[in-house]
Amino acid sequence: MSSEKQRLEHNKSVVDLFLSKKQYTYAEMAGMDDGLEFLEYLTGQGIADSFACAKYEKQRGFIPNYEVFPMIYMMNILSGDWSVRRTRKILTDTAMLRIMGFTSEQIEGGLTKRGNKNQYGGGFRRKPGIMASTTIIDNLACFDYQGLEECFNAYIRRVSAAREIDFGDTYILDSTIVETDKDYPGAGVTARRDDEWSETSEKIWGFKVFLLSSAKTMIPVAIHITPAGDADSPLLTEMITRGISNLGKGKIKVVLADRGFIDGQQMYRLKYRMGIDFVIPARKSMDIWKCVTGLRDDCKNGIEEWQYGKGLSGGYMTKGSVSYAQYAERPEAGKKTASGAPLNAVVVTRWDGKEISRGNEKVILTSLETDSAVKVIKLYGQRSLIENRNFRELKQAAALNSLPQYKNKHAAITAKIHMLLCVFTLAVFNVIVETAYSSSEKIKESIPKNIREFRFIKGCEKGKVFILVKHYYHIYDFDEFMGLAGFAMVPQR
Repeated sequence: MSSEKQRLEHNKSVVDLFLSKKQYTYAEMAGMDDGLEFLEYLTGQGIADSFACAKYEKQRGFIPNYEVFPMIYMMNILSGDWSVRRTRKILTDTAMLRIMGFTSEQIEGGLTKRGNKNQYGGGFRRKPGIMASTTIIDNLACFDYQGLEECFNAYIRRVSAAREIDFGDTYILDSTIVETDKDYPGAGVTARRDDEWSETSEKIWGFKVFLLSSAKTMIPVAIHITPAGDADSPLLTEMITRGISNLGKGKIKVVLADRGFIDGQQMYRLKYRMGIDFVIPARKSMDIWKCVTGLRDDCKNGIEEWQYGKGLSGGYMTKGSVSYAQYAERPEAGKKTASGAPLNAVVVTRWDGKEISRGNEKVILTSLETDSAVKVIKLYGQRSLIENRNFRELKQAAALNSLPQYKNKHAAITAKIHMLLCVFTLAVFNVIVETAYSSSEKIKESIPKNIREFRFIKGCEKGKVFILVKHYYHIYDFDEFMGLAGFAMVPQR
């Protein structure tokens, strides 16, 4: 972070002392409680320092600490205010600007030289302001995407190394498409079907966001963004390797993935070279699907049942099938008699109380050594969390779909940075939820489950007060500030 930010020391005892004497340099009722706490976390956890080290194409020019651009963007993602290029609130919040390292002179006089001539006619004068609202989005394009992605990776590595969070040993791998117009720069095209049995499809354009997330905490630990037309399967081991790099070896024990990631040779490598088990549904066109579903009559006495919805579901386990020839270190191409390594499968024959007709059974492949079909099904059931929690949260609360409407040479890089910062914001939020609250049951009841609930809770709070004493600052809860400053509430008669 800049020298100006380093000069603003966070020292509560100093501010408490001066406040008790009713002596302070500056005070402001903060209107963005969620942003203030989030900003303090970004600076306190070294994320701002990482941004400062990221490659930036332009000279620093008018602003001494260009790391504020992705920070402000992330705060807007959290706050949900997307008006006027997503920056109006933060650029008028003195408390936030001071925490980010801007001086009183910069805040009052502004950093940019802007003319007054415009559609309003003569005599109009612009308010100085710290910077134009368009400055944030314009300058994001100047960052190197790989450098910002490394900031995300470095943050996950720090969180994992701190060992304050139990990530668990099960991880979910999936992708989602961020749709765009067909002429959006950098976007790809793909065909979308309702399911694998559908004969019709529609073309959609956009980007594909790959996430590897902890099933226990839903914290994204690895990210990759490609054009929408890129296939999922080539990224199976690459995404897991990224996760291992961020978390450390031995942390990932089981991966749950969608059928789009099926690749026999990579699945073999995952199991026998990386020591990681997988649970992945089979495609109907695969030989192993035909082989294990053909045992339905033979296995009718081995059906296991589990509760799903209002009815019972059921299925059977088959072990050691070698009919997936590609599940090998070096698949023998073109040989019909070739066999793969032994692989287990669960065949689902009843769903929510209704029998599944022959030829439509669901098959779940797994390398796990277990005799329990129910264990595999319940484990795979966690895969829906990434869709119902992470992707829904990203698209409905973190504005993943709201790509900047740029139509120039910077559009593709700005879009990727937008999607990366949305995921980064979600990761930071989930970490804060896991670590920043008391472990008492009473406090746990008030912990927000998602960003939207977090915004609602913050909107109902009394507010925060930002106090600056010389070069020291602290953000007080309203009641705490009133007490330290010696104000007493007068009962209403």
